[in-house]
Amino acid sequence: MQVHPQFLIMRITLILFSVFFLSFCTNSVQKQNTVSKLKLLILSGSNNHEWKKTTPQLQKMYLKSGRFEVTTTEAPDTLNYDDFRQFDAIVSNWTAWPEHDYRWPKLTEDGLMRYIKEGGGFVLFHAASATFYDWPEYHELVGSTWGDSTAHGKIVPHKIVFRDMEHSITKGMADFWITDELWVHSGTQPKLKILAESYSNPKNKGRGMMEPVVTWNTLGSGRCFHNILGHNVRAMKNTGWETLMLRGTEWAATGEVTIPVPTELDTEKNKKSEDFSWQKTDTTLTLIKGAGIIWQYNFNTQKGKPFFHPVNIGASTLTSLSPADHPWHLGIWHSWKYINGINYWEYERGDGIEPWDFKGVSEIRNIEFEKGDDFSCKINLQIAYHEAGGPDLLTEERTITISAPDQNGLFYIDYNFQLTGLADEVILNRTPLEDEENGKSWGGYAGLSVRFSQDLWEPTFINPDGSTDKNHGKSMKWKYYGLKDLLGENLGISIFDHPENLNYPTPWFIVEDEKEPFYYFSPAPIFYGPHVMKKNDKLKLRYRLKLYKGEVSKETLTMDFKGFL
Repeated sequence: MQVHPQFLIMRITLILFSVFFLSFCTNSVQKQNTVSKLKLLILSGSNNHEWKKTTPQLQKMYLKSGRFEVTTTEAPDTLNYDDFRQFDAIVSNWTAWPEHDYRWPKLTEDGLMRYIKEGGGFVLFHAASATFYDWPEYHELVGSTWGDSTAHGKIVPHKIVFRDMEHSITKGMADFWITDELWVHSGTQPKLKILAESYSNPKNKGRGMMEPVVTWNTLGSGRCFHNILGHNVRAMKNTGWETLMLRGTEWAATGEVTIPVPTELDTEKNKKSEDFSWQKTDTTLTLIKGAGIIWQYNFNTQKGKPFFHPVNIGASTLTSLSPADHPWHLGIWHSWKYINGINYWEYERGDGIEPWDFKGVSEIRNIEFEKGDDFSCKINLQIAYHEAGGPDLLTEERTITISAPDQNGLFYIDYNFQLTGLADEVILNRTPLEDEENGKSWGGYAGLSVRFSQDLWEPTFINPDGSTDKNHGKSMKWKYYGLKDLLGENLGISIFDHPENLNYPTPWFIVEDEKEPFYYFSPAPIFYGPHVMKKNDKLKLRYRLKLYKGEVSKETLTMDFKGFL
């Protein structure tokens, strides 16, 4: 293919990913093997947002779909009609904002408009529409943009509601939630066709009405798809956002859509109320039965650590997320208290919207999901521990295996941790006990933890010796913590400690305060003293967490413990 000379001198990146990367990526839309790939040109290189992060994310998204070939330029002002017409669609992540009166050379502007009018596709998202304020034809094309009265509140979760379910882009898609910036009172052209809207809450600078977020338009024989969403990489990883961009880009390029809606957003596949299904977003993986959640795993959230919440048995929720007394309690989660004197457990209170202030960071470097056909799941994580802004002290390979739910929706979760020391000395420590220097009555906690829902009541315990005492601080092979739900049904969780674990049988940290209420338990391997690791030292920990409903006996728990071993 012959390319215009100006096109050769601009900074172009042809992104080629290996088969390894394509197999590595999860939550991808199915590859389109029956049709030829569409050629995309991404415009980048200038944006008041983090284009050096969002453009690579855009490239990955298109490539892992298998439907597109991607070329990227950081010098769109060097292009002309002959350059544009080599592509099936142009995708813009480019804006000159806040330079409102900035214009491209006439050759570039005329070339782009001719390309679209003759049948080319044009796609843009978020700030890419907030530019060229003295170019009326551009604003008429993109329709909804940043006007004199446009504003936005803080980045919060909000629901995307489809207004046009007959368009090929949105047909069959379920409404979804995204954590993103919502524009309020964007400058909207009268001929704009709206696909999706979102409610702008007056509590977050909204107008108390639905705002357009996804639109389409035509110019001559060409098509334009505009997605106001996509403020940052986190929002761009949302499955709903990805699906709209992929289907919208294919439509802009061809006028048709072949890219399927993923299962978790497919209204046809999820009609049967008793069927199990997956729902995946940029920060969650959820197992659903009908309209109810079985369990949800949360990662890359503002809470700083991955966690399970909610975990349900039927209509009853077992877990509590960030209760007012301890906002760093995260349903079912794992955390160290101190590493080399830095607190990794607690953090400064935020307002629920702004990030929390972490001194010690538990950073997820990679996460992969393996979803079984029987609705079991394996989650593989790579985690690095370091002080905020500091070097890694400790790394962890974590595998979490969730069994397929039985007919009652019950399941177990296996945790497998392998930690490696990176610093010359890594000290895992906890709040000291009362009889130690600076000790506290609540000293000793650190490790795998469960915070129960505050709707539950009447705590009970079963221990390996058959006793039913709380046994706070006592070493046991396993511990059962039972409660009643609002209907008076018995529910509970048992945690089994593996014989190869540090300080087996593990001491247990138990709280049963019905006044708060505050129900918590944890196998705490460093309850009675810190654990010191040298560089390259390994530490392995294994646990099984199992859910129960109804009456539970010591004999059943003993048999289940043997099953774990």
